[in-house]
Amino acid sequence: MGWFDALRRPRADDPRAALVDPIEQALRGLGWLEGDVGSPRAVDSPFGIDEMPFEHWLVQVFLPRLHEARAGGQWPPRSQVAVAAYRNLDGQPGVEPLLRLLSQLDELINKGIHAVRG
Repeated sequence: MGWFDALRRPRADDPRAALVDPIEQALRGLGWLEGDVGSPRAVDSPFGIDEMPFEHWLVQVFLPRLHEARAGGQWPPRSQVAVAAYRNLDGQPGVEPLLRLLSQLDELINKGIHAVRG
């Protein structure tokens, strides 16, 4: 295993980090992500609403930022991605597992659940 793979592994003591790989797998399962996760694309609007479809924002902006947060232990103080996902993905087949994962992530971030530091 290389150093990059080690950075991408979830930390056992941080439940937010443990959700990154399942979220990535859900995006792959929907066919929205192929290949490696790149660097986050810069966007000027919340959730890239004025710039790209929400599904593209999840793959090109959100997921790379999740990987960065996990690697650096720097999580946002608040998250509303699940609300945006429910609004933008409502009625699309097969999105329920992704929506559940995003809701779990929002809950952990918004409740301020942080990694236990020894």
